[in-house]
Formats: sequence, C-alpha cells, structure tokens
Amino acid sequence: MKNTIEFKNSELTGLANVLGGFKLKGKASLGRTVLIRKFAKKQEEINDDLVEIQKKYFDTNEDGSLRVLKDSEGKLIPKSEFADKVDPNKLSAKAAKELDNEINDLNNEVSIIDFSEYSPRFKALKDALENYPYELESDSAIVYERVYDQLEQAFNKGEK
Repeated sequence: MKNTIEFKNSELTGLANVLGGFKLKGKASLGRTVLIRKFAKKQEEINDDLVEIQKKYFDTNEDGSLRVLKDSEGKLIPKSEFADKVDPNKLSAKAAKELDNEINDLNNEVSIIDFSEYSPRFKALKDALENYPYELESDSAIVYERVYDQLEQAFNKGEK
C-alpha cells in the first residue's frame, strides 16, 4: 500500500522553510529531511511547469530560454500576438489575465508525495510532531498543523 500526503503547490516552499527550523532528533529529523527533499523535487517540477506556461506568452531564444528586455532586471519580452498594442514591452490585459489564471491554477494544484519507502521515518516525524514540546506561533503553527494532519490521515488510512 502506498502512503501519500498532499499539499497545494503554493504551500511547498513555505512548508519546507519553516519545517526546517523545527527541533527534531533521530528518525524524526531524518523524516523531516526526506520530506523537505521531496518538497524541493516537487518545487523543481512546478518551476519547470511555470517556465512552460511563460513560454506560451513570452519570446524565447534559439536555445529555448526566455528572452529578457535589456536593462530591465529580468522583464520578459511578450510574444507579438500577446503584446499590448500601446506598450509592446508588456502583455495585453487579456493575455496577462490568462497568464495569471494559468499560474493560479498551477499554484492551486495538489502535489502528492509518496513516502512508502520511508514510512518508519515519516511515522517517527508524525510521532515527534504529536509530542512536540515547544510552543509554536504564526507560520510555525500553521506548518505544524498542515504537516501533522496529512501524516495523521495517511497513517490512519493504513490502520483501517
């Protein structure tokens, strides 16, 4: 049986950053490290998807990389069919809205993380979070809740 947990794509980086600051030992720490690595791998896939979305709307070089306006600190050059009629260095309002919608859709998609092969480590992480002795506030409390709930659900599925 596969053990999986799910998070929105938009959550992954923040979860990894905050989770890295939790004080954990032994297998729980190993489980956290594996989870953070899995978040990073998923984030790489999301970044690749984002570039593909951008390539629909912005020019690319011969090597397939996105073209940037000179002296613009990374401002991408719109494809002519998506460029604003008044200012061709920016997207038309319609194209910008379509691009935003596609990016929002990507951010709202769910990343499914399989941890079957690391189940003992993830169980130790769940147990350590369940008995976490430190007070949590703000982002740490939210990350704690998101990760713990997902692990608890995953392990409860296996017990039924």
